[in-house]
Amino acid sequence: MHDWYISTVRLRYEVFTGAPYSHVSPLEWRLDPDNVRGIARERGYLEIPPMYQGCLSFQYAPQHVPPVPWFDGPDRPDKDRERWLLNRISGSDQVWISLKHANLSARRVAEVAETEGLRVAADFGDPDDRILLLGRDPSPPRLPLPAPPGPGFRPVWLNGIVPVTIAVLLVVALISAGASDESEDPLANLLFLAAFAGIIPTAFVTCVFPRTSRLGWLAREFDGRPHVQIAMRAYRISPALVVQIAGYRGYTLSGQRTTQAGGQILMFSKRV
Repeated sequence: MHDWYISTVRLRYEVFTGAPYSHVSPLEWRLDPDNVRGIARERGYLEIPPMYQGCLSFQYAPQHVPPVPWFDGPDRPDKDRERWLLNRISGSDQVWISLKHANLSARRVAEVAETEGLRVAADFGDPDDRILLLGRDPSPPRLPLPAPPGPGFRPVWLNGIVPVTIAVLLVVALISAGASDESEDPLANLLFLAAFAGIIPTAFVTCVFPRTSRLGWLAREFDGRPHVQIAMRAYRISPALVVQIAGYRGYTLSGQRTTQAGGQILMFSKRV
């Protein structure tokens, strides 16, 4: 736990999870005691006498220490958004829903889901969004997840496939322009302009998909592989929500790095 960022995130979402009591050694976590106390207060914990020397002990007491509130959508009937939700969940056994995208409250989403035989299986949140996992079987997954039988298509690969395709178009345009007898080849110019304009933004093509779709793709990244890396720019989901979803799927945050091209990358390891 040498990385301050990793320690604070893990403490927030792996220790202060709503359990009745939590005990933390600042020395073990390599955090200042005041940082630990601040995180505990954010999560609704009240400090109590330490259980043993060198640790800080806390009791979950949201009635005395209100935690930072999660996002929630409008809690009122909205026929259009409820129709959208019904279309989204109809015929599905399990669906991830972003309340920010749904523009409905958690209560309204749960009520609509029940009409389709779905219940809330998991609930994660932060001040920016709240995520509900709706399922016919609300039981948590059996952990650790088995390793996947083989490589399957991952939507995040589109961030590499699409730019490569456009780059090929660019090469074709250049070859066409070079082979043309005329100084101006309309087709070559059109291909060149389209490729040049599109190659950079399509490196993050997954971001154009709805937030709820990206959530489902993100959750499927935690598919039983020993290690998973999440490029945050590919999903535009907050680290807090990513860590919570990973924890539900049996993964713990193990590292992070920043690249010039991909931005922040979170690294996870499967708990065994």
